[in-house]
Amino acid sequence: MNVFDLLEDDTRPRAPPIPQATAADRMAGKRLAMIHAMHIDALDETKAMMLKVEAGELDAGTLATKIETLDMMRNYVRFGNLCGRECEFLNYHHSAEDGDIFPVILAGANDGLKAVIQRLMQEHDVIHELLLTLSKNVAALLADPGAETFAQAKETFCLIDRVVRSHFGYEQTELEEALGFYRAL
Repeated sequence: MNVFDLLEDDTRPRAPPIPQATAADRMAGKRLAMIHAMHIDALDETKAMMLKVEAGELDAGTLATKIETLDMMRNYVRFGNLCGRECEFLNYHHSAEDGDIFPVILAGANDGLKAVIQRLMQEHDVIHELLLTLSKNVAALLADPGAETFAQAKETFCLIDRVVRSHFGYEQTELEEALGFYRAL
């Protein structure tokens, strides 16, 4: 899957309605949005710092240091991953969906909902690769805090920001009924 496919809503399958789903099922599904909001807060914090660099209020080296200490990018070598704590949390979130939540839904899902879940799992893989790329960009920015390394990190970050927001919106919309109906969340 191409990263830009994640930004094309018309390529995404749609979950058919679940007529038996209740308001309580939909409320359970809305909890996913609260989890996603934590990730969006980290994206917003990083974006604000990048704007400060562009405005000359913060230098690129300081930004790299701050990004590395953010929840989103803290290097946690003890966990054996290149990403930071937020990256690990997002990876855990996606792993939990792929390994625990989605199988519960898939057990009773129709073909339409199965197609949505398959697509979401593919998107998780793409997002993971983007996070690894950002981690490498931040390492390069730390090693050489200049305009070129900042531009590369910013480009990757902006792509992640767009992709993650798009993915979260899709996931929240398409699984709202299913998460509660199948007691998956």
